[in-house]
Amino acid sequence: MNSGKSPTLLLPSSFDGVFFLTLRLRDALPESFGQNLALQYYTKQLKFAQHPDGKAQLQQARKRLFASYDDALDLEKYGHPHLQEPALAQIVAEEIRRHDGTDYDLLAYSILPNHLHLLLDLRHKLDEEPGFDDLECLLHKSLRNIVQKIQAATESPLKKALRILGTPLDSSTFQKQRTNGNVPKADKIWHQRSFDFQVHDAAGFEKIMHFLLQNPVKAELVSNWKDWPFSYCKGCL
Repeated sequence: MNSGKSPTLLLPSSFDGVFFLTLRLRDALPESFGQNLALQYYTKQLKFAQHPDGKAQLQQARKRLFASYDDALDLEKYGHPHLQEPALAQIVAEEIRRHDGTDYDLLAYSILPNHLHLLLDLRHKLDEEPGFDDLECLLHKSLRNIVQKIQAATESPLKKALRILGTPLDSSTFQKQRTNGNVPKADKIWHQRSFDFQVHDAAGFEKIMHFLLQNPVKAELVSNWKDWPFSYCKGCL
């Protein structure tokens, strides 16, 4: 599959506050999937706790777990891929852009049918808190607030758009149509937790940006990343 030439990237001057986040729709994966990932990550933490190169080993393990997480999302085996509807994806894209320059500097995003990826620069927005390294758990206040703002601001407009399209979101619809055996909370669209990690250097930045832009190609939605209308890359040439 021809995925198109990779873009020339504008690198940040520092990577101290650059974070990659993935948000998913509430029913995009079974709860058991996320729980299993968290358990695997916990066992890796124990395994590498006394290892001389434990931090690097744990980071690699985390990336492998994320790969399986993203593969499962791309398969779209569960739930409702609501964001494949352009009008709904546009609602999310506009909200992401609305916070650019205030809550964060937006470096890139890609909106897929049941999840989205964000690459954000928070260097000038970070509050004084200790670092974090927990799977699917935003412990840093600035990141947690960003996710909550985006989710809260898009919840009502997305529901209204679904009603207009004739597919209202409610718990009975979820329970009737879902096949993974989970009963979601009420009629929430977003899963409250996200998968996130910090970008530490130029090589990591380039790899993540390539992944983010190529994700629609990987999911077989387009054959060239440039053809996907709901991706954005700051300074890409």
